[in-house]
Amino acid sequence: MNPTELPEILRLYPSPAEKVNKIYEGLKFPVESSQADDSGPYVYINVASSLDGRAAKGGKAGGIGSGTDRETMRVLRSKADAVMVGAGTLRAEVMSLTSEGRRTPEPLAVIVSGSGQIPLEEQLIGFERGRTIVIVPSSVSSERMEGLSRSAHILVARAGTRGSVDLPEAIKLLEQRFQVRRLLVEGGPSLNHALISSGQADELFLTLAPKIIGGSPGEIETIVNGGYLAEKERFHVLLSAYLSGSELFLRYRL
Repeated sequence: MNPTELPEILRLYPSPAEKVNKIYEGLKFPVESSQADDSGPYVYINVASSLDGRAAKGGKAGGIGSGTDRETMRVLRSKADAVMVGAGTLRAEVMSLTSEGRRTPEPLAVIVSGSGQIPLEEQLIGFERGRTIVIVPSSVSSERMEGLSRSAHILVARAGTRGSVDLPEAIKLLEQRFQVRRLLVEGGPSLNHALISSGQADELFLTLAPKIIGGSPGEIETIVNGGYLAEKERFHVLLSAYLSGSELFLRYRL
């Protein structure tokens, strides 16, 4: 096979298995969450992991998945009104939060930060003030908020534990002020944990890359980083499974 060609895709589940042109072709989401008592945006997380559970190498997640994974990421972005990442994820690597032309208008870029220190223009490819939102807790100084407002729309939410953002409130504000009905989250691990543990996440899209990366215990990042989850948050329902080469694409209802 030509190295530039992507391997064929086989949908394994739901059965019967069949060849398809694209992963998550024809994917549709509800417009409201099935998790929260008072329905808000439908929230879905997309992550990639190595066989040994690594979600990043050298602090960067970009090298975990293949070209098929990156194309699938763009497809998932095209279904979202907004794409959210934590500030630590943005600081770790230069990234785009667009669908690269698969959606018009492009989804909003949402950055969550407990400190308000975010290198937006340096790290965000295709940076546009009009479609960039920064969510900060009320504990961030007014001077820092004023500086950020020159580069992005600012949403102020209640402060959570240890200066973090109260995510349930932040997600409601995204819906109320920016009409975000479908929200894609691309990490990092602490943000994923906060969303799942607070019952805000509806689905998880997991790419399982056929790689073993290793690393010392202190530097290993998994797809979720935080305390042990409650019993009800540990078991999830498989909705679909795709195979491309030796890479698995799994979709779960949380």
